Amino acid sequence: MRKIGIGSLVLGFLVLGLLPLSVHAQTPGKTITFNISFAFMVGDTKFAAGKYEIAKVADWSFRITNLETHQSVMFATEATPILPMPAKSFTLYFNLYGDQYYLSKFYHRGETAGDMIPMTDAEKELAKKGPATVKTIIGR
Repeated sequence: MRKIGIGSLVLGFLVLGLLPLSVHAQTPGKTITFNISFAFMVGDTKFAAGKYEIAKVADWSFRITNLETHQSVMFATEATPILPMPAKSFTLYFNLYGDQYYLSKFYHRGETAGDMIPMTDAEKELAKKGPATVKTIIGR
């Protein structure tokens, strides 16, 4: 009987520990949708051109999903200072090395910091060969 009580207590704490994560992921204004007209990388995952959604999963954790093929990947970010921008817009930044785009950072409207995706080893190697060209996509 005592084992059941302790097990239930532990399970209860685990469930309560997950609740803030679920509620936080549903914070309004944390999902953005874009049409991206070129293939690109997010971390080590390659995505085709298409319509995408970026959703906040937890603090500094996001999921990008191709809304047509349903391909998705979760990725972590770091804070990056906000750039001056209109209050009702959001922006994606891609680093372009040769013909390969990497999603590098994005900014949500009304936030005080943006989200930067750490460079992968492959991207670091490309960056050693020369500076990236930056491509931006701005939404409203």
